[in-house]
Amino acid sequence: MDGILAVTYRCNSRCAMCDIWKHPSKKEEEIGPQDLETLPRMVRLNVTGGEPFLKEDLSDILEVVKKKAKRVVISSNGFLTKRTLEVMSRHRDVGIRISIDGMEETHDKIRGVKGGYQKAIKTLKGLKDLGLKDLGIAVTVSDQNAKDLVSLYRLTKENRVELATAILHNAYYFQKMDNVINDECEVRLGLEKLIGEFLRSRHPKDWFRAYFTRGLIEHIYGKQRAMKCTMGTDSFFVDPYGIIRPCNVMDFPFGNIKEKPFQEIWASREAEEARRKVDACTCNCWMIGSVGHLMRRQFWVPLAWLLRNKWALRKSASTV
Repeated sequence: MDGILAVTYRCNSRCAMCDIWKHPSKKEEEIGPQDLETLPRMVRLNVTGGEPFLKEDLSDILEVVKKKAKRVVISSNGFLTKRTLEVMSRHRDVGIRISIDGMEETHDKIRGVKGGYQKAIKTLKGLKDLGLKDLGIAVTVSDQNAKDLVSLYRLTKENRVELATAILHNAYYFQKMDNVINDECEVRLGLEKLIGEFLRSRHPKDWFRAYFTRGLIEHIYGKQRAMKCTMGTDSFFVDPYGIIRPCNVMDFPFGNIKEKPFQEIWASREAEEARRKVDACTCNCWMIGSVGHLMRRQFWVPLAWLLRNKWALRKSASTV
């Protein structure tokens, strides 16, 4: 099982594609470490926000969830360098993905914070100096930054960190329903160039990132996703108030861990009803939170695609 845990909706970004910052949670109403004691055993847990490092008891929360999940990864904008390094110096076994949505000018425009790029890079380098191994950059692809994807990939290679991709989309979680990709061809071209970089990489993880990125292109054009969504069955989302949903796209709440233990909620009639709604969901999203565990479980699906496309890449290179 995998999980997503949003510890706060407070945020110090002003992102063009997300309005969470306009709807911050009240810290006195947010979940604390004691509320997470009944979470199940997980393979992977993504700790997100808002901005997680605004959460005063984040370190205590990490102490609890590290006992629950084999791998814990935090999603952060990287703006709070001092605070981030302070917390992570006590949790060097936790991963981090710093959001960088383009090169400097593009990133600062999308994130709505002047100097945001330099702050994020400073945090990334500080985390490297701490010796964190599970470290990377995350980008949300849109019309504004598709041209920067290869440059971002090369930035990750220079810093010996990973690159994670997502695509612009709408969800109750982002408090946005008007995100749209206007220039589909431009975004597709940027993604295709990035796929080529992934496939030419010597690192097998990059090859599987190529497969995932190919799914982003199919999402843009409204194609049926290659792997059926199983959110609410083998993965879940917990919001800052303790409310459990199948994921952070579908607004199907079915319990609160402040009120009942996780297992009781998971086995409830309300949870079964939420799973039926997931089966009928037509949003057709393609995000690592709802796809990554399926790629690991059904590894032959991306593997078959990789064998075809790595062979095609070699063939085209040999004819040049």
